[in-house]
Amino acid sequence: MIGDVRLAAVSNPNPDHPATWAGFFWALLGVGGCLIVVIGAALTVALWSVSDQKKLGNYVLGPVILVIGLAIAGWSFGLL
Repeated sequence: MIGDVRLAAVSNPNPDHPATWAGFFWALLGVGGCLIVVIGAALTVALWSVSDQKKLGNYVLGPVILVIGLAIAGWSFGLL
């Protein structure tokens, strides 16, 4: 009879939505990706507005971080 026991907190009547943390962690990854996008955009604007000697890294670093953030957010929200 021990195998037939169900706990109230674990039991879920809908088999299409299992009681797991997977959805929460995917959403958390998506929010992190969005934060990386914001950081990449701010870094792009900040490095492009520097009036000192402009190097290739000033033009490439921000957009690369922005694209990485877009890829993470798109993957975690299921867009890619």
